[in-house]
Amino acid sequence: MINKDNIKALAFDFGGTLDSPFLHWMDIYIKLYNDEFGLNLNHDNFRDIYITTERMLDNTRVIKSDFNLYNTQYCKASSHLDGFVNKGIIVEPKNEWVSRAAQLITDYCVTYINQAIPVLDYLSKRYTLLLVSNYYGNLEYLISDIGLRKYFFSLTDSTIENIRKPNSDIWRVAIQRANFNTNEVIIIGDSMKNDIIPGIEIGCQVIHGIPPKCRVNENITSITSITDLLHIL
Repeated sequence: MINKDNIKALAFDFGGTLDSPFLHWMDIYIKLYNDEFGLNLNHDNFRDIYITTERMLDNTRVIKSDFNLYNTQYCKASSHLDGFVNKGIIVEPKNEWVSRAAQLITDYCVTYINQAIPVLDYLSKRYTLLLVSNYYGNLEYLISDIGLRKYFFSLTDSTIENIRKPNSDIWRVAIQRANFNTNEVIIIGDSMKNDIIPGIEIGCQVIHGIPPKCRVNENITSITSITDLLHIL
């Protein structure tokens, strides 16, 4: 149960929280590639490709600071395609897939971002909003490009800070930067490992975004839609 009495700020995750229905991105990509390109992906044959891509993007700075959502997804889709070829999932590169996949994911994200905008607009008039994400150094540009920047006091990007979730220090940095105590902040995110457990560890209240029909932890306040925040906060 959330106690709002002392709350002054809300700290949001981005990827998986404001741009999707609280689904893990690996599952979103699997569904996209299977539905659109007729692949037969599952966690077993896609996990290594997904993880390799994320590590590569973290370590190489392929994604530039002025990349928007489409550019970011294009880099991811291109790396996924290389993985499909290397694993024999497809026989030869199909370069037209990359731009198609990037656009589909961008459109998918925008649908959920548009649902979040009225919620953020309402909450930003009552609380200070912070955004904290494992991202690639382009969070500031991307959030500005999709029209969300005005709602947030600050954006904390793991690549810029050189601190990556689940290290709770990234949340602490964002909260201290805004001059709040952790007991004055609610953390809102979709990942138990990256958002909820670190939030509890540093003394924040937490709200866990979970897909509908997912198993609920009775000890943690949960939502199945971003609009549920309007009833809680």
